[in-house]
Formats: sequence, C-alpha cells, structure tokens
Amino acid sequence: MNIGVIGAGIMGSNHIRVISAMKDVNLTAVCDVDLEKLKEMTQKVNVRWLYKDYKEMLSKERLDGVIVAVPSAFHKKVVLDCIEAGVNVLVEKPISDNLKDAQEMIDQAKKKKIIFTVGHIERFNPVVMKIKEFIEKNMLGKIYLVNTIRVGPFPKRFYGTPGGVLVDLAVHDVDIINYLVGNINQVYSQLIVSGKQEIYAKSLFQIDNDIRGSSEFSWVSPKKVRIIEVYGTRGMLRGDYQNQELKFFENSDESEGALAKGKISEGMIIEYPIQKQEPLKLELDHFIDCIKNKKQPLVKPEDAIKSLKIALAILESGENNKTVRI
Repeated sequence: MNIGVIGAGIMGSNHIRVISAMKDVNLTAVCDVDLEKLKEMTQKVNVRWLYKDYKEMLSKERLDGVIVAVPSAFHKKVVLDCIEAGVNVLVEKPISDNLKDAQEMIDQAKKKKIIFTVGHIERFNPVVMKIKEFIEKNMLGKIYLVNTIRVGPFPKRFYGTPGGVLVDLAVHDVDIINYLVGNINQVYSQLIVSGKQEIYAKSLFQIDNDIRGSSEFSWVSPKKVRIIEVYGTRGMLRGDYQNQELKFFENSDESEGALAKGKISEGMIIEYPIQKQEPLKLELDHFIDCIKNKKQPLVKPEDAIKSLKIALAILESGENNKTVRI
C-alpha cells in the first residue's frame, strides 16, 4: 500500500510520523512547498521521495492513497487534482472553508468513484467509541442533553488568518454530537471577536429527538480542555477526549417520566477503563482498510459538509444575534 502526504505542517508531520511506522504501508512520497524544511523533518523517517510540487508527485508516483494536510483554503484545488489522478483521499478537517468548494469535491469523488474522507479524528477517539457503544445499547435511557467544551490557548499559526475558532474547533464537536445523538437543527450563539476573527463562541443547540445541547469553543483559555457530557434518564456520561477517561454518573432515582417528576438523584460513579490508543493511528488504519477492501469510510464527506454548515451557522448566529435554523 503506497501512501503520500501533501503538506508537512503540524498535522501533516503527525501523519508522516504515524504512517512511517505502519506495517505493510509504504510512505512513498511527501510534498511541501518548503523543501528544505521537509528534508530536515523527514531525516528520521523512512520516506522514499520528497517533492516541492504535488502535481509532479501525483504524476510520477503510483499512489493508493494520499493525505492532504494543506491549509483549508487550498483543499479544493489539491483534492480535485488528487481525484483527477485517481488517488483515494483523506483530507484534514475542515473539509473546506466554504460549502460550495466542499460540495464540488464530494461530487467529483462520487463521479470518479474515489474513496474520499475527512479527518474528523475524534470519531476514532476510544472515548467516543465507548460512548457510542453505551448509546447503541440504550444504557443511558432516553437522552435529553449533551454538552461539550473544547478550549485552549490561541494557536499562533492562525493569528491574522481569515478563519477563526469555529471552523478550526467547532467542526469537531458538532460532528460528534451529530454522530452520537442526532442532527443539530437550530443554533443560537454568542461570540468574542478579535479583529476579524471569532476567538470564542458559546452556542445553544436544538437537536433531533427533542434533545438540547451546548458547546463552548475558545482560543482564549490558558488551559486546554476537551470534554463531552451526555445526559440520559439513567445517568450521565462524562468523557475526557484528551486524557481518554470516561465516567458514568448514575441517576439512582431513574423511572418513567423521571425529568417531569424531578426524579434525578446521585447514585454510583463508575469509571470505565479505556484502552488508550492514538486516534490518528486508528483513523489511518481505517483509511488503509477502506482502500484495501473498497469500504465506505466511517466519516463520509457528507458528514463533514454538514459539520461545516453548522459551524458557519454558529458564526452567523453570533454575528447577527439571532437563532439560525439548519
């Protein structure tokens, strides 16, 4: 299995590190506009060829798949060129910085019958996998609320760029909410803006199946936090993405109509063991498996465009101080 990487920034270098250690996978080629930096970075990994021009890489190498990890403004051009070359693609999130370009990529991948997926890495976090299992087995009872927190320091590489915290961070959590409990169909949000960038957002959601939710996204916190809480009539699951920890807080008063009757009481607290694994490794294993066995990826590009649409709706709501339906 021959894999290439286009873009060797922070995420691209992580892909290079993981792929170079995978069995039965050749890190055939890596491309970045800064070839000297690329040479220095790849000294400790086994990569066959380095390129400055990704089109040259696509024409010279026989690749089964490629990771696209360039800035989102360039996703469309690079991804379409990969599709045209007949190469399967995993593009880093967000799928694009606008809906039109995202849809064009999806349409072309379908037309050319290319596997096309997006790096919504939290789908492969063992904490999310375990929460999904809980929900599918109805261990939480009727779900009525989900809250997430994704905050941390300002990423200096994004200072002064067109995008803000929503396209960078919000796409993660809205994708996980959609994946776990149902589609977000309405948002209301407040923002903190610096220059032309939103650097903080707090949003309230309405979700299918009469579920409510909220999310906090921030580049203004000196402490990095990645938390999800899912509330059901039988209790609440609290997952920590970063430390890969999961706790269940039992509602000892659970019964039919528990919410309406005020039947919410403290019960047992159970910490569930999580087999800690690197989500990026699991994501790349899945991508390789999809190529080998011609499988549909877990993260469909339609899921990614839906997450982008919600992130942009949160921005619209905050900018105009209004509720936005999706």
